[in-house]
Amino acid sequence: MKNTITICLVLISLLAVSCVSEDTLTPSLKDEDRIGSQIDLSNPVISRLYEDFDMGLLYEYQDTLDFAYIASSDAAAEVWASVEIPMIKTLFVGDGEVLGSDTEYKAYVEEVVTMLDTTVLTYFDPAKKIGSLMPKKVLLSSSIYSVGTISGDPALILVESDSRFSSSPRNNLRTIFNRHAIVFNVNKEDAQKDLEEYSLDNFYILLSRIMGMHNLYDEIPEAFYNGKSSYYNQEMEAIYREENGIADEKTVYVVDKDWFYSKGFVDANYFFSRTGLRTYYQYYDEDGNRLPSYIKHERAILPSYSFVADRAVDVRSYINEMIHRDESELLAFPENIQENMRLLLETFDEWGVNLVGINPDLAVFQ
Repeated sequence: MKNTITICLVLISLLAVSCVSEDTLTPSLKDEDRIGSQIDLSNPVISRLYEDFDMGLLYEYQDTLDFAYIASSDAAAEVWASVEIPMIKTLFVGDGEVLGSDTEYKAYVEEVVTMLDTTVLTYFDPAKKIGSLMPKKVLLSSSIYSVGTISGDPALILVESDSRFSSSPRNNLRTIFNRHAIVFNVNKEDAQKDLEEYSLDNFYILLSRIMGMHNLYDEIPEAFYNGKSSYYNQEMEAIYREENGIADEKTVYVVDKDWFYSKGFVDANYFFSRTGLRTYYQYYDEDGNRLPSYIKHERAILPSYSFVADRAVDVRSYINEMIHRDESELLAFPENIQENMRLLLETFDEWGVNLVGINPDLAVFQ
């Protein structure tokens, strides 16, 4: 009798827990082939990318089922409730009114698919390592808009490249990704305002997403990280003072760039300040005496800045510089920085990432 009562109590408890949790859970959909049922293989570019990369480009999808679905927490669900990723079709149909013909819609789709292929995906080689690591699901949206700020798991927005679309991870966005999909804003009007920026930023985001998803930062040769681990995420001023014997009563206005470079770090624009590295005009010396004329520090590293947070951000800062700097700027870096760039260039080439294709000036390191 006692055992029967115990079993009943356990069953009641389990039933109560199930009832409490049921409203907050959503299906994982891991066993449902959303790509196979929706992909348009009649489009030759989509078909080729599916065959070469096992990548499904979808321009018709259901935003919750194909991107925002979760089986975790109410907090994550709340984040997704603020994200809008309307299909391309919404540009042709509005409030029940047809704004364009089906022929115009299909032509638009073909054009933006080709645009994404020729400006971003073409720099990745399906026959090499990177080819097996590309995202399986790629959604093509007419826009991306987030009411709230999105960061970290389950989604990520990168706004740190020189070609970034916005300085804020909210409102109008260019690209957003999570563990199982990536969404590109392929609005033709927006992209063609500056197609080079569109290409560079999306290349940067896609490469970063692949590296983060597959822990490729740990596969970068250790020589690249040599001597950096003790500096990651540390504020610069205290270290700068100690290593250069600067007394507490002396004022440090900027960190000497040669010292900064000697540690193996690069002055990537948006990696130390949200507004970017600015020109700093120094009017006083370290003792507070007025200088006869000001000193101009371009792309200044301020003592209040911290070094990049970790290996991932370190590599990304280099990628940013490598795809955005011209030959003279690349050669202006000291030899240790140039050597790190050569090392990354060789590594990415082996993996099938064509950095020279995206920035021909990198050929100076070949």
